[in-house]
Amino acid sequence: MNISNNTIIITGGTSGIGLAFAKELLKRGNKVIVIGRNQKAIDKVLKDHKGLIGLQGDVSSVDSVRKMAIFIKENYPEANVLFHSAGIMRAFTLLDEKMELEQVTAEITTNLNGTIWMTQALLPQLCEQKEAMIVTVSSGLSYVTSPVHPVYSATKAGIHMYTDALRIQLNKSDKNIHVMELVPPLVAETNLEPSVKEGDKFPNMTLDTLVKHGIKGMEKNKKRVVPGLSKVLHFGGKFFPDILASSMVKDEK
Repeated sequence: MNISNNTIIITGGTSGIGLAFAKELLKRGNKVIVIGRNQKAIDKVLKDHKGLIGLQGDVSSVDSVRKMAIFIKENYPEANVLFHSAGIMRAFTLLDEKMELEQVTAEITTNLNGTIWMTQALLPQLCEQKEAMIVTVSSGLSYVTSPVHPVYSATKAGIHMYTDALRIQLNKSDKNIHVMELVPPLVAETNLEPSVKEGDKFPNMTLDTLVKHGIKGMEKNKKRVVPGLSKVLHFGGKFFPDILASSMVKDEK
């Protein structure tokens, strides 16, 4: 796919992976719309990065997703790329009796439901385009669970499976929609989970490197981009998942 002259929707586009891709895609001559929950964060991003377009919305809310889809259809009918980057990651113990049920499943609502809802809401519009693309962001933890991030790992495994199913269904249709799964390793710069820092036991990848891998994959219509440590997790998840998962438990001493 030609990664220029597109209108691109990026969820979670005000920080981390989403913002990094938004900046690069903007440089390549695209109209880039970043979605975020916090209007102040959107305003700051638009001030710091001239040319980006902001849209306030919450992918964890069905009502908000519906409103965003209507707004995009009415104002950006040519939008042909949907890049899912909204996500949260928490380290917690499942033995914490103080956690409410809604708290336990927060990542499911944002990471997994948000990806599915936004795709479903914008799919009719994407199907109208001459060529379109959907990019989902899973994780190396979709192959091997991180015991301290139990629900995050589950959502990323769900995104991995959902993306495969979406791709196969679209391939059987007559719609020219490419579906790519980006499988990042640890990227400490995103500050996705505050306890993950530079210098932790597992090597991390820079945002710039991840973006280079991702853009190359988009240009070549790759089904899946699995860079860095994610390749190791993919391999290890097939042959020794229990050993790898156990090694991710942080030393609490």
